[in-house]
Amino acid sequence: MIRFQIGKVSATLVEEMVDRMFDFLKFFPLATEEALAENLSWMAPGHYDPSTGRMLLSMHSWLLDTGRHKILIDGCVGNGKDRPGRPDWCGLDTPFLDRLAAAGATPDDVDYVLCTHLHADHIGWNTRLIGGRWVPTFPNAKYVFSRRENDFWQAKLAADAKGPHLIAYQDSVLPVVEAGQALIVDDYAEIADCLVLEPAPGHTPGHVAIWLKSGDARAVLTGDILHHPIQVKYPEWSCFGCIDQKQSAETRKRVLEATCEHGALLLPGHFMPPHAGYVDEGENGGLKLRFTE
Repeated sequence: MIRFQIGKVSATLVEEMVDRMFDFLKFFPLATEEALAENLSWMAPGHYDPSTGRMLLSMHSWLLDTGRHKILIDGCVGNGKDRPGRPDWCGLDTPFLDRLAAAGATPDDVDYVLCTHLHADHIGWNTRLIGGRWVPTFPNAKYVFSRRENDFWQAKLAADAKGPHLIAYQDSVLPVVEAGQALIVDDYAEIADCLVLEPAPGHTPGHVAIWLKSGDARAVLTGDILHHPIQVKYPEWSCFGCIDQKQSAETRKRVLEATCEHGALLLPGHFMPPHAGYVDEGENGGLKLRFTE
């Protein structure tokens, strides 16, 4: 089991699956064959498959235990969901809830579900299918959504937009709102006395970085601010799915610099093992990732 201690708070990884769907050079439009070759020695085979040219992305949540509250950060893809255009996300049947229990929480135990943003691979376990209806998976939890993010998807829904993320909003967010379990918050909301939701736009307009502080220890849960460790070295590389690629790169650089400055543990949403690390100063004013051991 992958578990980190940040002051008095534990952060345990809850794995869903490994996504092998995306071609590396298509996923990062600014990436080059030369840069890929220069970094192949550490990227393969754990973070990149040379035989297919595809990147490896871990789909996982983080379970935080503060001693008073149990908090789930991001909800992966979920079981039994229909996600057109994303074949690896369709009709899953994984033992995610069993893994959550092994990490220390049943659905009834979870006090908060925090979503860094409302993409399909971060909200799927918000709901599960019971009696032909999508209902909140965590019956006692408050689900925390950024107001800016929720407003964006509400507008998309009103405009009759299409795609897997809109379908996810309908089956994994709206049932939570209808059940009265949504806590829609403004910028810099504080949760459970140890978390702050800081605006981190670019990938989506209302994406947040979740900063954890316990005593003198800090961590940051970054969702899709980063998808892959290579982005620490090349923060200008935004993925094809970023709504505003320039803003996404600016946000990534700012968050990485703050992570370095504070000596915070970086807990991303998609890094393969060892899943986390620290950001150090590199050469020529750049940054480098130091994986946890």
